[in-house]
Amino acid sequence: MRSGIITSLESTMNPPWRLILHPPAHGAWNMAVDEAILEACSGHAAPPTLRLYAWNPPCLSLGYAQPSSDVSTDALAARGWHLVRRPTGGRAILHTDELTYAVIAPAENPVVEGSVLESYRRIARALLASLNQLS
Repeated sequence: MRSGIITSLESTMNPPWRLILHPPAHGAWNMAVDEAILEACSGHAAPPTLRLYAWNPPCLSLGYAQPSSDVSTDALAARGWHLVRRPTGGRAILHTDELTYAVIAPAENPVVEGSVLESYRRIARALLASLNQLS
């Protein structure tokens, strides 16, 4: 059976997309994988990619421009949580019991072209359609 999100995006999938499913991993490994996929996709050495993954142990990720001084590393360490920096912007996100997704594609790909809000809407619609197929 094909992934619902892949099916939902099929009409705009030229070139075809790659789906990567990873088990829970350390935050540093998760960010390194996302960066490697970004580099490969940017250079057209890899197809556009949807990556689904989780975090173990829990991890706080900071946006690329957020100062690390915003965070109490002692408080994180006391809980056994890790700290990483994302290659994307935004503020801190605590990753605990969740499924994370990364959509990585060249800027000219129809799924992500246009404004950030437009691409978020297309991706969110595909995710919702996929979840509806599961129910």
